[in-house]
Amino acid sequence: MITLWRMLKTGFRNLSRNAWLSIAATAIMVVTLVIVAFFSFSALFLQNQLAAIREKIDLTVFLKDEATPDQVKQLQASIQTYENVQEVKYVSKTEALERLRTSSKDGEKLAKTATEIGNPLPASLEVRTKSLDNLDSLNSQIKADESAAIISSTSNDDSDVRRKVVDRIVSISRGVSQVGTIISVAFLLISLMIIFNTIRMAIFTRREEIEIMKLVGATNWYIRGPFLIEGAMYGVIGATIAMAITLPLISLARPLFVSYFNASEVLTFVTDRIFLVTFAMYGLGIMIGTISSFLAISRHLKL
Repeated sequence: MITLWRMLKTGFRNLSRNAWLSIAATAIMVVTLVIVAFFSFSALFLQNQLAAIREKIDLTVFLKDEATPDQVKQLQASIQTYENVQEVKYVSKTEALERLRTSSKDGEKLAKTATEIGNPLPASLEVRTKSLDNLDSLNSQIKADESAAIISSTSNDDSDVRRKVVDRIVSISRGVSQVGTIISVAFLLISLMIIFNTIRMAIFTRREEIEIMKLVGATNWYIRGPFLIEGAMYGVIGATIAMAITLPLISLARPLFVSYFNASEVLTFVTDRIFLVTFAMYGLGIMIGTISSFLAISRHLKL
């Protein structure tokens, strides 16, 4: 226990011996961890947006006003039996008007106008599919159904536009992931190099002290330990500062993401797992610092 305490004490003392190098190593560690956290959150956010858009792209079947309840039920039951169909929900004219009214301020104005002229919005069947790959085939199948006489149109008429939106989101998501990976790896390597050189300088500065320790019989790990602890401390300090930056930014961004992007699920997912996020941040920081120290020790500390 005494040996461990001495190693910790020496490791902390090494941080102040090369103050400017220690500051540089800590700063680059902070930048690296913040960048990794930012791109991880961005990837999660884009995946959430993509999932939300995909849910809105499922097929909607608009019904004629003269369709009877029995005809609607028959068509709904028939569509429900199709292989690619997960769920079929009936939306009445009244419900369609209410959805328009609560959608936005502009929607409220449009709903008021629609009410004044007798609610021209059609009733519909919302068809949630298991896969978007065969949407055209499903659309043709529905139009060819025996009960299709009550169908006025389907949302598949603008499917090309909506698919372009999905493809665009997928493209952006992949781009962010690729750019994030490249930048994160680049800063990880920079962190490794800077901490490597910081530990190398510490070894050089303490070379006479190390020689004396060897002469009096100090074990190899007693000599190496403080340098490994020093590297780990760069990770701990860097992760602490990175969390102090990241958490307030998430709090500040919450109203924006909830109001404009409807991404409360992403924020809830992150905040509910804040312990895991913190653990990952500290784990990554300590891993970078320890690996850098180990490489520097292996190369420059010959015992």
